[in-house]
Amino acid sequence: MNRKLIQFLLILNVLAIQSCSKINYLEKCWEKQVKPIQEELTEISFKEKRNQLGHNSQPWEKSKYSVIGRIWIGGNKFLKLDTIITSRGNKYFSKTNYSNDILLYQDYGENKLASVTKDMVFEELIKSARYSPINLIEYFINNQSLVSEETNQEYTIYSLNTEDKEIDIWIDNKKFLVTKITHLYNHDLYGDVKTTYSYSNYKNLHDSLWYANKIGIKKINGKIVDEVILDTLKISDDRELKLINKPEGYKIQESTEINKPKIKVNQYNEFIHLIELEHTDDRVMVVEFDEFLLVAEAPLNSDNGELIIIEARKIAPSKPIRYFVFGHHHQHYLGGLRAFVHKEATIICTEINKEYVEFIANAQHAIKSDSLHLYPKPLKTEIVKDNISIGEKNKMIIYFIGEKSKHTKDYLIYYFPDQNLLFQDDLCWIPKEGEIGKARDRQAGLYHAIKELNLEVDTIIQSWPVKDYGVKTIIPFKDLETSMGRKK
Repeated sequence: MNRKLIQFLLILNVLAIQSCSKINYLEKCWEKQVKPIQEELTEISFKEKRNQLGHNSQPWEKSKYSVIGRIWIGGNKFLKLDTIITSRGNKYFSKTNYSNDILLYQDYGENKLASVTKDMVFEELIKSARYSPINLIEYFINNQSLVSEETNQEYTIYSLNTEDKEIDIWIDNKKFLVTKITHLYNHDLYGDVKTTYSYSNYKNLHDSLWYANKIGIKKINGKIVDEVILDTLKISDDRELKLINKPEGYKIQESTEINKPKIKVNQYNEFIHLIELEHTDDRVMVVEFDEFLLVAEAPLNSDNGELIIIEARKIAPSKPIRYFVFGHHHQHYLGGLRAFVHKEATIICTEINKEYVEFIANAQHAIKSDSLHLYPKPLKTEIVKDNISIGEKNKMIIYFIGEKSKHTKDYLIYYFPDQNLLFQDDLCWIPKEGEIGKARDRQAGLYHAIKELNLEVDTIIQSWPVKDYGVKTIIPFKDLETSMGRKK
């Protein structure tokens, strides 16, 4: 036989042997972390330190919570009963019952089941990784045709990609244990963000089941960090355990109902226009100067920013938007910022939130692309220290009142001295009907700020809300004064 042919056949034989002997790390991992509890539930007591962003006083400020509870996991089930404790010591309970693509969920502080969509069911599968990788390992095993694989010397990474997210399971090549799981998805404000679950301090239960005793969670690309510690772990006596009974007629919705944009434009006077976005419950102000426009507020996301820009162009087609300003850093006021960066508007902000503005403007939005991602433009900012004045005719002054607002440290208000008019975001709560009550902290903070600045104010316009909650959003200043004189 020809020597070259023999060599070729030997190479084919070696390749065939290698192919047959290739290790399936996912299956090896499944055997150590899932198989031992395929037919039963494992009960786990846990405690965790949880941090969340919210309506806090400055960017990236976190609300801190302690959580204690129990989970039951195995056989494509995930059940959770937990108590969340606020920094003030308030306690709230929740229940989760996930099994065979059915999700029953009672949220913190609620006494009835939450409405659930198909997307939420899959999200619950991902969220279970906060306590254990078991459910995701099982899902990957059952959907191997959809999973890609990449191997290096230390790890094998299994990836599952959908239209709007990517989930990666990292398996240690020597120990056949999950070291981390990453979840990449779109956030309206922060763009492409990743949550990472890291598993450490592995222990062995009954010489069969391997589980991580400590889970570290990094959210929003590491900006927020949580920690979960598993206290005790045992095999449950009740394989058919249910925390919530499925009510008659209960069904999973196809998807979350999306509010269709509803926009109404009102001309307040000859140069101030108010755009009401009913679908977000916000009022935007467009100020027309001789040669340019200023837009104040843009709620939630880039899509709304683009809608506002379209309406601004209708108001003054030949005038560019030179400035965009937001009253404070909460998403209802700066969420559409990126659309204005793309239009090369200067973003007016404070030193307190400048870095936050830069983070938002520079974030990648590849999963759900917006105009700034597709056609990048440099960010331009102007800092308000005490105040800045814009325009000569129809003069507008932006004042930095910060902590005086009793709401956030970066708070701005907008004043029109020739009209004795003030625009602000969300500080006043004056009823449309009935007696005006005593001003609460925010309302009193606005009043004191106005007085300290010696502003002559007749009328206050408020951005939020637009929907009728029985409160005024075009507010006579005398009503604010009345609230300051009340004792109750």
